[in-house]
Amino acid sequence: MAMKPHAALGLIAVLNLAASAGLAAEPAEEFKHFVPVDKKLAPEWVAALTQRGSPEVWRGKDLGTIGMPIGGVAAGQLYLRGDGTLAQWWIFNKHINTGYGDRCYRTYRPDSPVESGFAVVVEADGKTVAKKLNEQDFPGVEFMGEYPIAVVRYADKEFPVKVEMEAFSPFIPLNARDSALPATLFHITVENASAKPLKVSVAGWLENAVLCNSAGAVHALRRSRIATDGGRTTVVHSAEKAPTPPGAAAPREAIVVADFEGETYGDWKATGEAFGKGPAKGTLPEQQEVSGFLGKGLVNTYLGKDGPHGTLTSPPIRVERKFLNFLIGGGNHAGQTCINLLVGGKAVRTAIGKNLERLEWHYWNVEEFEGKEVQIEIVDKASGGWGHINIDQIEQADRPRQGPSGPLEEMADFGTMVLALAEAGAPAEKLLPALNTPGLHAETDASYPAAQRRSATLAAQAVELAPAAKRTFVFALAWHFPNHPRGREYAQRFKSARDVAAYALDNQARLAEQTRLWRKTFYDDSTLPRWLLFRLHSTVSNLATDTCQWWSNGRFWAWEGVGCCEGTCTHVWNYAHASARLFPEIERLIRERQDFGAAFDEKTGLVGFRGNRAYAADGQCGGILKACREHLMSPDDAFLRRTWPRIKQALEFSIKQDANDDGLIENSQHNTYDINFEGPNTFVGSLYLAALRAGEEMAKEMGDADFAARCRRLFESGTKLSVERLWDGEYFIQDVDLKKFPKHQYGKGCLADQLFGQGWAHQLGLGYLYPEKHVKSALQAIWKYCWAPDVGPQNAAHPPQRWFARPGEAGLFTCTWPKSPHLGPQSVLYRDEIWTGIEYQAAGNMVWDGMLTEALAICRGIHDRYHPSKHNPYNEVECGDHYARAMASWGVYTALCGYEYHGPKGHLGFAPRLTPEDFKAAFTAAEGWGLFTQKRAGAAQANRIEVRWGKLRLKTLALAVPAGLKAASVTLAGKPVQATAAVADGRMLITLSEGIVLNESEALDVGIR
Repeated sequence: MAMKPHAALGLIAVLNLAASAGLAAEPAEEFKHFVPVDKKLAPEWVAALTQRGSPEVWRGKDLGTIGMPIGGVAAGQLYLRGDGTLAQWWIFNKHINTGYGDRCYRTYRPDSPVESGFAVVVEADGKTVAKKLNEQDFPGVEFMGEYPIAVVRYADKEFPVKVEMEAFSPFIPLNARDSALPATLFHITVENASAKPLKVSVAGWLENAVLCNSAGAVHALRRSRIATDGGRTTVVHSAEKAPTPPGAAAPREAIVVADFEGETYGDWKATGEAFGKGPAKGTLPEQQEVSGFLGKGLVNTYLGKDGPHGTLTSPPIRVERKFLNFLIGGGNHAGQTCINLLVGGKAVRTAIGKNLERLEWHYWNVEEFEGKEVQIEIVDKASGGWGHINIDQIEQADRPRQGPSGPLEEMADFGTMVLALAEAGAPAEKLLPALNTPGLHAETDASYPAAQRRSATLAAQAVELAPAAKRTFVFALAWHFPNHPRGREYAQRFKSARDVAAYALDNQARLAEQTRLWRKTFYDDSTLPRWLLFRLHSTVSNLATDTCQWWSNGRFWAWEGVGCCEGTCTHVWNYAHASARLFPEIERLIRERQDFGAAFDEKTGLVGFRGNRAYAADGQCGGILKACREHLMSPDDAFLRRTWPRIKQALEFSIKQDANDDGLIENSQHNTYDINFEGPNTFVGSLYLAALRAGEEMAKEMGDADFAARCRRLFESGTKLSVERLWDGEYFIQDVDLKKFPKHQYGKGCLADQLFGQGWAHQLGLGYLYPEKHVKSALQAIWKYCWAPDVGPQNAAHPPQRWFARPGEAGLFTCTWPKSPHLGPQSVLYRDEIWTGIEYQAAGNMVWDGMLTEALAICRGIHDRYHPSKHNPYNEVECGDHYARAMASWGVYTALCGYEYHGPKGHLGFAPRLTPEDFKAAFTAAEGWGLFTQKRAGAAQANRIEVRWGKLRLKTLALAVPAGLKAASVTLAGKPVQATAAVADGRMLITLSEGIVLNESEALDVGIR
């Protein structure tokens, strides 16, 4: 590839020049501002930003961090590692909180709790040799992963065959359900690299991991069956109840020590303030939802948030059973948020939470203390994130309780798993010694205790390959775990993993063809830089992680990052454009089922920003913009007609915050930085103005002229007053009294998100919110003052709360103060951090306004930070893994295409920003997707719109044209289409005399002169 990280022209090498440059020349040093205005980017490096390049192939040490999501959208989380083995296996409905962000930006190899794999088997000269497809057996393994498809290549000069494994879960834009299968397909191609014929086969194995998390707490059997049916051989893993052993003694009744159902703690003694006067009645104010406790009460020390400390100690308790069970949640601070068992005043057992509000069972074996007196001590000595403890239902029992409890068939990890071969297999018993893996078996029907770990093996029939000949073996991995607390959408379509595998293999040709076609259209056929396409599309994989859930009732719901910060948070998902453009059905579900459904207050129009009744100013405005986007990505106006009354009411809620009806929101504005801005600012302000413009346009389409006029009046006033009150001559600031509001404000600072609403306006075709010259100047200021080629000097002076870029790496700071003293730790929360979501939204905005080099440099900085030598390139983190805000990357992509679309009106437009003389890029619409092409030569321009999937309804077409071109001719399948053309400001609007429908494989050609 033309741009390899860490090469001589790589970003780090070039940007170290900036770090070593004399900072005394920077006029803002007196304010402790160390972001250089002159980035000192080498011309060769800048030129390389736009080179087409080739796919990146990773080898050796770079393979270690790779974890490409390889399951279906919202179907759990499964990784393909760099050597082609599987990892994480977060498919069992266990809530895994990947953290607040302070530990996410680290270098590690994803682990694999489930044994699985493939091996190539070669028979030659009377010997059978098997090599596993991993880096131990093939040290030279190569990985190329352009999401959604990964290709892993295995070769060894001492081994007579070469192997290529293609792995993916079906991913077909606009086909959400086929893209949300709990399944992965493997196409394993074996090539005879020797000079003589060989017999080859491929074997696969899968551990029975049903009851993965609860096997130690239930009396059950695992069952594994291998069967050939309908020309396919399948391993089916399940679990079932185990028979009760004859003569087994029944357990004695449990003794409840404390259930915390009273108004007070009774004879338990509390110290400090953390525990209050009595048990909590569930979730406390501003706390994430607490669940998993029994009854109505529990110990919950989130009183006063995470600040207060204290202890709660029981009276002496006589131990009368073998185990002490209890429910625990909250922080995982050893010795600080914990429950202790005291004997003689000393802690002999301790347990801590998992940074989860959900309480889970935990137990201690206390058999050695039976007959003795002990005490239980609950401790909260922590402040800050997760500085609290949740405890409930302490009991003595003869059986331990760990993890979930209840009937076996209702366990979260109860379900089925399948590994299927797309053809009839061969007996695998004789291969087991060659595979040399503990726990493998090939029994056709095996039952064993759930605590045992065993893996079933299947093998393809051996085939003879001539020299240079190839053979592809197809496998499907499927899972079915329906007992998520809210159910699984896939369980409404399939009854078992076997049904999933059957569907995937029955439709394998179509699913594979369409997934490959999208990859080809997006990556291979585009003229955009290959590194950039990888980076912008890699974040789409967040949809196929535990960040996202698709519930059985049809609602699509998401965390901010994996397991952290619930509720499809409106102000985080404000940034995420990818899902709306690739799967508009999903975003329409979120609007209707959440924003204007569960989160909507019918009396006020409030849209609770976590699906609740809490207000966030940016999220409220963003809901209007997202509704407008979903309307534009619809085939007709049915969505808008259904939701318009609530859209209007939600916008009226924001207008009420603009108390004097002047277009400026000046009250307290809770926002995505987890703080409240006070007074007018353009972070919330630009979103408000964009929402007014969106409201105006939607009102016009709904025939609500009065409301449209009101939105226009407020918009024009807000634009004027924003410039008068917030423009400092170079960028927009916040008008705030820092003496009255000394915390969490930015005042004269340069906020990277100050034009967030303008980016939205470009995305939706709403025009400029502020004068164009002001927008361009502010974007230049964000580049000058917020993007550092090396974050080290600025972070040395102003350490971040969490590190998402290390010294020597480039990044865009949330906020800086280049013209005034840095406001310090009490100012904007997260001010000194680097968030990829903000970087993408700022970069996309810059592309719309002609700052192409700056935008690409920002994106390249992200790309280099997430090089696999340092971090998983598919996991851009913030508050948790696979953070949703990172899907702002799609806004950069649409900006590069100059994309505009209005499905109900049949309008499509392009204005390529990069190489407009020779440009190709994938596009999506409401009902189809395909490839847009533009070529310029002399005084002529040729455009083509080719539909490769679905269909495209067209009535008008907008194209950017050079000066002097005025006439257009349109043909469909070689036949003329009557049309008229009008040119204004370099944009040609072509109106077809009659609307047309382009079907799959059809193309519309436009010649312009």
